[in-house]
Amino acid sequence: MKAIHWIIAAAAFACAEPVQAGINDPEVLIYRGAGVLDTGGAAFTGDATAFHCTNFSGTLENIRFVIRNADGTLMANSAFLVAHLSTITALTKDTSIFTVSFKLLLNTGSVGIGTVAIAATSLNVTCTAMLVQANITTPAGIKLHMTRFNPIAGTQE
Repeated sequence: MKAIHWIIAAAAFACAEPVQAGINDPEVLIYRGAGVLDTGGAAFTGDATAFHCTNFSGTLENIRFVIRNADGTLMANSAFLVAHLSTITALTKDTSIFTVSFKLLLNTGSVGIGTVAIAATSLNVTCTAMLVQANITTPAGIKLHMTRFNPIAGTQE
């Protein structure tokens, strides 16, 4: 009798598919931040805000950036697919310092001390944000503090 139970259990495990998050899962808010700034104007001029997010979920994930102006006006709402262990850089406009291939231009136009909401299809995404001068190639900026929502179990941020 025990042998039959073991055979049934083994068959159930053999037929089961691995469970992983992915691009078809619902997006979950993972970060909010204030202080988003873009002085407007053309690419490579003035000031911009950069967001860097890395996916370590083990599968392809969707990461969304929603930018609002100080008065709540929606300035950008863009998503990007990010592979496992890859990093995306999302910019309010193009900058000289970030010439990476995984770059998402949000093209917000002028943003006066706005906010960002970052959502993803997995909690296994980590992000940072900074204000930068768009016309220089040396690191010179201000780190923005973001609040983590839905923390990863067993971690402290």
